[in-house]
Parts: sequence; structure tokens; C-alpha cells
Amino acid sequence: MRRVLLPDAGVRVRRGRRRDLPQVQSLLGLAGGDRLARYFRRIVADLGTDFYVAEDRAGAIVGLVSVVYARSLVRGGISATLDGARATPAVLDGLLAFAEERARRRGCVRLTAAPDPGDSALRAALVARGYRVGELLLSELATG
Repeated sequence: MRRVLLPDAGVRVRRGRRRDLPQVQSLLGLAGGDRLARYFRRIVADLGTDFYVAEDRAGAIVGLVSVVYARSLVRGGISATLDGARATPAVLDGLLAFAEERARRRGCVRLTAAPDPGDSALRAALVARGYRVGELLLSELATG
């Protein structure tokens, strides 16, 4: 699925691919390694995840959005959670709209988001789109 996000700028959205790792890694500021490569391959192949990138006319990745889905017995359907999004403000708003539409098409009635405390750009974009603060309880689990 390809979609034009910003026609004037020539920005398109497409499903992420394994070969996108170096550009995604750069966009997110992640260190490389075999573990990251394996993890990225699994994310791209996971049918329970929508991982899309925004690319400019030259093919450079200028943004990304990831939504994860889970079957919910309590909600009686599929729940969607925004895993993350990174881009410039203009591209970010379009990516969020795209993610919302993908979640709707999968039958979700709610998209939750828990942006990292330091991600003020994503938080501002979500609030501008009408997201509201709700009750979210979370625990940072130690890795062992």
C-alpha cells in the first residue's frame, strides 16, 4: 500500500522493509548490531504490526509510524496502540492520520498512545489531533 502524504513535497507512505534498517536506525538515533537487525526483521514481518515509512522523492526516509494490534477479550475486538512515530511536524500529522485510518480499517475503535516523556513533538501532534489524557498505568520492566 502506497499513499501520497504530502503531494507538493512528494512524500509517500509505504510499508517498511528489511532494507530500510539503516535509514530507520539513523532517524531514531539507534546503535546498530545483529540484535537490532534481527529485531527489525521480526517487526517488519509481523502481521500484528503496521510499520510504515514516509519517503521523499529521492527515496530518503523522512518519517515512520508503527502501530501494534492485539486481540482483546475485554474490548471484544482488536485494540490498537501507537508504538511510535518520528518525523517533521508536517509529515508527522499525516503519518498519524494514516495510522488512524489503518487502525479503523482493521476494525479498531480506539487507538491509544503512550509517547515517551521526552517526545514533546509527538505529544503535541497527538493533542492537536484531539487525543486526550486518560488513565494509563505502566511499569518499566527490568531486563534480565
